[in-house]
Amino acid sequence: MTGAGGFLGAHLLARFLGGGMSVTLVGQDTGESRYTARMVASGDVRFVRCDAAYEGTELAHTLEAADTLVLSGSGEFGCSSAFTAEAAEIEGGVTPLARLIGTFARRGKHVVLASSDSVYGTPVRTPVGESDLSRPRTEAGLINLASERAVQACAEQDATATILRYSTIYGPGERATGAVPNLIRAALAGRAPIVDDDGIDEHDYLHVADAVDATICAMRRRANGIYNVGTGIGTTMAELASLVVWLTGCSEPPIRRVDAVNPVRGSVVLDTSRARQDLAFEARRALADGLKEEVGWFRATFGSDLKTAA
Repeated sequence: MTGAGGFLGAHLLARFLGGGMSVTLVGQDTGESRYTARMVASGDVRFVRCDAAYEGTELAHTLEAADTLVLSGSGEFGCSSAFTAEAAEIEGGVTPLARLIGTFARRGKHVVLASSDSVYGTPVRTPVGESDLSRPRTEAGLINLASERAVQACAEQDATATILRYSTIYGPGERATGAVPNLIRAALAGRAPIVDDDGIDEHDYLHVADAVDATICAMRRRANGIYNVGTGIGTTMAELASLVVWLTGCSEPPIRRVDAVNPVRGSVVLDTSRARQDLAFEARRALADGLKEEVGWFRATFGSDLKTAA
């Protein structure tokens, strides 16, 4: 597994261990998650350190013995900022991944990639399906799409591969910047949450526990294909901000402003019918319940220091 130190990766790791799976992490380090680092330190999880190019004899032996390769992390990229990196930088991020997949993939092996809805860019219609045109408008979307192409090459070596295009993932443990944690931080600090757009674009918000459920379903069924993973329900930024204000008890109403820095806009709501049919997966956590859980996590984690958290 890669990316176990990230938000989604740490939750996946916890479920894998809870299910009695033997897990080996590979990468330059264990990442930011204290839970992941603790599991490695305790010996519950094996960690194989390798360079950024995913090369090394020990890594090759590890891949030889493994049944499934879970590539977590790419689905956590934000999707609101426009292209900033040179093509060489993007290639530099995807080429090592392709090398890792090429070393692992062969008959009987299975690869699971955490991608995201950023590959769709601004779709012409919603809900958007897996067969609709992929035309990413951000660096993150382009990286995800390139990673998907690398994984699809598994078919040439008779391996199976599941590509999961997650919608916007949120939930307890989310420390990075993003729409949901940014709104919660501001509201808990007593400041008016800021909606950096016209507030009418809809997005699909998926609780991290549901994202994990979908991943487990894909692994058990060894599904071979691309699947949207979301709720299929659109929520505008204005609605999201108002819900956060209500749940936190913030006295300041949301403020709308035009975001000149990240001008990429567009509604992205996922058609999840393929995941329901092939993976027997359907998201179960309502947005209000999930946000309440994340607000509680912020309060428990930062306590009286909520202004610092913001």
